[in-house]
Amino acid sequence: MISPAAPSSALIHSSTHCGKGSSSVRDGSELSQPLEPANVRAFWDNINQEDEADRSAATNTQQKVVDIAKQRMLVSTIIHQKDHKGAVMLGLYTQRLCDVYERLDKPSRVVFLQMLSREFCTAKGDAQESARRYLESAAKSSDPIQSVLFARNLRDDLTPLYTELFDQINRLPGGFAFLVHMRADMLAQIRNDRDDAALRAMSDSLMKKLETWIIGTLDLKRITWNSPAYTIEKLGQYEAVHAVKSWLDVKRRLGNGRRCFGFFHRSVPMEPLVFVWVALTNEITGSVQSILREREPTSTLGEGSAKCAIFYSINSQPGLSGVDLGNFLIKRVVAVLQAELPNISAFCTLSPMPRFRVWLDQWLTQERLSHPPEDIAISKKALDALLSRVPTATTWTAALKHVIDSHGWTSDQQTLDAMEPVVCALGAHYLVSIKRGKAHSALDPVANFHLRNGACLHRVNWRGNTSYNGLRQSLGLMCNYNYILDRIEDNNENYVRDGTIAVSGSDSYVDAAKRLSLSSSAKL
Repeated sequence: MISPAAPSSALIHSSTHCGKGSSSVRDGSELSQPLEPANVRAFWDNINQEDEADRSAATNTQQKVVDIAKQRMLVSTIIHQKDHKGAVMLGLYTQRLCDVYERLDKPSRVVFLQMLSREFCTAKGDAQESARRYLESAAKSSDPIQSVLFARNLRDDLTPLYTELFDQINRLPGGFAFLVHMRADMLAQIRNDRDDAALRAMSDSLMKKLETWIIGTLDLKRITWNSPAYTIEKLGQYEAVHAVKSWLDVKRRLGNGRRCFGFFHRSVPMEPLVFVWVALTNEITGSVQSILREREPTSTLGEGSAKCAIFYSINSQPGLSGVDLGNFLIKRVVAVLQAELPNISAFCTLSPMPRFRVWLDQWLTQERLSHPPEDIAISKKALDALLSRVPTATTWTAALKHVIDSHGWTSDQQTLDAMEPVVCALGAHYLVSIKRGKAHSALDPVANFHLRNGACLHRVNWRGNTSYNGLRQSLGLMCNYNYILDRIEDNNENYVRDGTIAVSGSDSYVDAAKRLSLSSSAKL
């Protein structure tokens, strides 16, 4: 059985077990034969013999060349023998390939994935011939059945060969989890080489497969301190927003006044695919430190007195990047909390703004440093206060850049007070008005996620995250998105249609940014 967890330390594996002296296993002809117990025993006997040979072989360049040749042969056997009888034997080959992959080190996995994406993609010759036949049929034939057959053949020939390998792996026990971890390896390599179009195409193809396979296979579970240690360990491993520092940290996040829910695939019942942390509070919280550091939240009056559910971190396994599970998870968790705690009336997030600092650095061009823009709603009093902190600056934008590029400004209270209205106004402008190219969607990925789900932008929070990562990403800014249940559908429709951002509450920075955005749109 494939291990449901990604291997934490992989051994360098030097063979896929397609050596000489075992041609009956290599050519795939036995797949058309009735599978007898002796066949299975012989298969594993060959593997065991080759394992011994592999472990004793020296690891060198020549050996690695042989390895990729063996891996190529094993993949080819799995893909091209799919129509033969003997599904059990085909499953054994597939299991063998998975075992080989799990033993590879990272560089060897990259070599394997590149081989798979380039050599087992669409068969160009077959696709070109099918396209020619389909076009001829469409132009000359009046037989609709013949056209449908040619269209089906064209579709099949355009389908990359590696999708058959993915299908075979998914049929194995634990195969779904294996593919999730394999895609995580693909994404890691794509980040290192963004020009690898073949690997990117294979990653996208596998993502679509995973989306299809997930449907109807997820179970929502609450994770508590009494959950299996393996599950709790995965929370720390996959937490990407607010790092888990210790077991005590996890225990606090799972304690009184806190909730954690996850979606679990039925083939991997102990490992969450996606999970969300929730804090039960008496008001909409603006600081993640108050959530993470509070030792006994809601302990005085009890959870029954909480008015708000704050979703402060949503995480998924890296291999599921691009698969939209967070939307469904939030909706399911809201329903569970409504049934359990009817006293809760507000469902909000406390969300990061991960690209705000990058955008701000790019926005502070030489032109804006010399001639500040007038489309940001900041009072003259606030601008003068910021300028007073940097006597050498002649514009507020130059003063801002000087402060954020300096060290220690977060330790000076007067500087913090002068920065607050300027940074909050810029943060609200960034969320409300800055779009992706010519698209209607928000540039900020977290904002786009929640706004597409029908949430309202509620408030920007100064010093919402004072951790190193929070200051590095967004100068400490965070924001709240408010899921007002009877407005979700309308908000979603308006945002998807024309990028309209719904707001709630009475945050002066958000309101001012919204007014300026509407005014600018009216002038166009």
